[in-house]
Amino acid sequence: MTRTSFETGRLLQWLGEVLRSADGVDVDVVVVGEPDSRSSVQITLHGVPGPLGGLEVRPGETD
Repeated sequence: MTRTSFETGRLLQWLGEVLRSADGVDVDVVVVGEPDSRSSVQITLHGVPGPLGGLEVRPGETD
């Protein structure tokens, strides 16, 4: 599976907007991790109005 970094700020701004107007949006958060290692967080939104609720992000810059 290929993973692409996206603009964190824009994604968090969009997520905040969705949650502020969260009538009917369900949020599932799953954290997977082991002690002394990196963790993964999966956030699943159900019932977001519109096609992805207006989410527009682009790949982050690579160094």
